[in-house]
Amino acid sequence: MPPGGQMMEKESKNKSKEELISSVLDLFKTLGHNRMRYQKEPWQNLIVPLAQLKSLFLINIKGSINVRELALELGVTPGNVTSIVDRLVGQGLVERSECPEDRRIVLLRLTDKGRKTITEIHETQQSDMKRFLERMSSEDISALHQGMNAFLAAIKMDWEESEKNKNKDAGREDMTSSPAHIHHNHMMKLS
Repeated sequence: MPPGGQMMEKESKNKSKEELISSVLDLFKTLGHNRMRYQKEPWQNLIVPLAQLKSLFLINIKGSINVRELALELGVTPGNVTSIVDRLVGQGLVERSECPEDRRIVLLRLTDKGRKTITEIHETQQSDMKRFLERMSSEDISALHQGMNAFLAAIKMDWEESEKNKNKDAGREDMTSSPAHIHHNHMMKLS
């Protein structure tokens, strides 16, 4: 156990659930700040504003999506999405194609360059995470693994409850394109 690890473990056992939650939230914040401080995120190397990056990730998760759906997911107007997509197409990251069922609908898909960009971002993050984990003891990795599995289970429970309530309230309408559903599918791919 690293220096101070036993002390932190004893402190954790004496804290209430609310205090532990607050402490974990502080740790997430610290984790984010430390990563930004010394580690340049791979997406920062792209000449792509945040709205375009979000679009790129959403298109990747969905496989293909039309402009209207993308606008709904981003919470912007279809006109705003059109300019975002124009820039992504201009950079060779996204391509437009006609929907086979309805030629009036334009589908958006990642190009090979777009998929490669997403893959590079994920691979860089995986490499960094592996490097950090290699600095930890097996016991700490095991504890982290157990904690992350519990955290993912809580996310899944929350998502399922949310979907159940949405379906009940919305009269069972299709929720497969909701941000929660997309996030759930993405989380399941990562687990």
